[in-house]
Amino acid sequence: MNIRRTIALVTICGWPILGFNRGLNSYNYHYSNNKLYQNSEHKKYLYTDAIMWGFGSTLAYINPLMCFITLGKEVYRLEVNLRGLEDEKKTEYYNKVL
Repeated sequence: MNIRRTIALVTICGWPILGFNRGLNSYNYHYSNNKLYQNSEHKKYLYTDAIMWGFGSTLAYINPLMCFITLGKEVYRLEVNLRGLEDEKKTEYYNKVL
């Protein structure tokens, strides 16, 4: 198999999956840190909402016009992870999709 074809295949499959994962993480962060939801019996954690956030961020990640925004955000997350900035991982900016 050609190396360029392999790289293209991994990118085409991996980037939307990464977007879906970012959407799930964003929903989980916003759900657990929202004081209104924690004290309310009306707003429960819904898997359908989490999946919809995942699909919505997948659309943002596969949109070619959003490529520079999502790529910049991923570089930021890469730096946070490489430098081991654990406090930064708990911020709202880190957990937002865009």
